[in-house]
Amino acid sequence: MSSTQTSDSSKLKGMLTDVTKCIGCERCVEGCVKRNKLPRDFLSYFKAKDGLSGNRFTSIVKTKNEETGKWHMVRKHCLHCLDPSCATACLVGAFAKSPDGAVEYDEGMCIGCRYCMLACPFSIPRYEYNKPLPYVRKCKMNDECRVAGGKPACVTACPTRATIFDTRENLLKIAKKRLEENPGKYVNHIYGEHEFGGTSVMYISDIPIGDVLDIPTKEQFEEMRLPQLAKKSVPALVEPWVWVTPIQFFAVSAGLSGIWLYRRKRLLAQEKQANDTSSGKEGNDGK
Repeated sequence: MSSTQTSDSSKLKGMLTDVTKCIGCERCVEGCVKRNKLPRDFLSYFKAKDGLSGNRFTSIVKTKNEETGKWHMVRKHCLHCLDPSCATACLVGAFAKSPDGAVEYDEGMCIGCRYCMLACPFSIPRYEYNKPLPYVRKCKMNDECRVAGGKPACVTACPTRATIFDTRENLLKIAKKRLEENPGKYVNHIYGEHEFGGTSVMYISDIPIGDVLDIPTKEQFEEMRLPQLAKKSVPALVEPWVWVTPIQFFAVSAGLSGIWLYRRKRLLAQEKQANDTSSGKEGNDGK
């Protein structure tokens, strides 16, 4: 069952980032670090090119517009999928979609298998490789992150309101309104509205940012022969196979057992025939 089927979609909270408003000041990063009491991220070799690590839950990625030659700043962090692959892949239920929209992680249940890292289509969860007792780390977007006013610290820290926090329904209305009112300013697309089943964190931009966010275009989904993922989540796509797997197991087991019994029966018959023939020859020799 999809994670959002048990929740009231009108109460799902989320974020909308307008790339045109981001100035790359990294106040959102500072707000996140301060609120979550994260250590100094000096071990750069544990950090990926996108700036995320076990000590950094959000980052600012610089991307160049090849047409204009201008640099743009794109904030990157967990997109908090509506139907999260990490929660489906987790063997012990350490990941779960909360009723208010956040994909939460319970480190007390985690066994360190890191299947969540393999399952995430956006390559977001990071591992604390520099610690003797490591955990998986990512953006929380829950009560732990929120400050006075009920908004996440990263949102309140943004001086240009490049990222706003509201219900997902309201954010979609705001995003669509901006696209309609400024048709020449933005790419006519809301990143995260539908891809991989939709996300609670969405983006609008004046340049394509799918490569930064690891969100394929419709054409790229088709090239991968997975056009369903342009609107369906990975768990929803594989769910029919999950239900069929036990049936396949028993069917294959029954088939192999039948083959084994048939071959065993033939072998016993051949042995009996050989014994009868041998007995017959011994009887003739005795005469």
